[in-house]
Amino acid sequence: MKKLMLSALGAAVLCLAGCGDVRTREATEPRPDFPEELQGQRFALRLKGVNNPGYSSALVQVRRITVTTADGQALPSRLKTRQALELTNPEHSHLVGRFVVPDGVEKVRVEVELDDFGGYEGASGGGVIDTRVAPLRFEAPVTYLAERGHAVVHLDLGQSLQAQGEAKLLLPSLDVRY
Repeated sequence: MKKLMLSALGAAVLCLAGCGDVRTREATEPRPDFPEELQGQRFALRLKGVNNPGYSSALVQVRRITVTTADGQALPSRLKTRQALELTNPEHSHLVGRFVVPDGVEKVRVEVELDDFGGYEGASGGGVIDTRVAPLRFEAPVTYLAERGHAVVHLDLGQSLQAQGEAKLLLPSLDVRY
């Protein structure tokens, strides 16, 4: 019974993740992420799944991103997606958000908080991914960010998704590329 319930819950998560925001928007110029007068360097934050041990699908959804200075001062940041992110495509890194770093800041702290649950599908079945344990966190030197204008979080699927019955528990193992 428990296995059937987890499989049904996993299927529901995967199904709902495919349903995006259906609002229509006028075909006008894209709205800027931040006001033009906001001073500082603008950077992108991306997320990519790596080291896939054989999942045909691994979906997570980002709830929020937070970027602060080393001393905890919040920096302007903007979440860019509310859709589920498919982490099994090794050729794609998803745009998660953008942020602005004022001149004079040498290092930032980045935190990506995921929604409570995601979903996975593999050869032996599917189920839920419990992402409530810990957010994705890292510190980034601004000089590294400035080289290409972004940070790409490589989430190691093989090490991060730990079996917990039929479900998987996300214990983040990550590497950041600039």
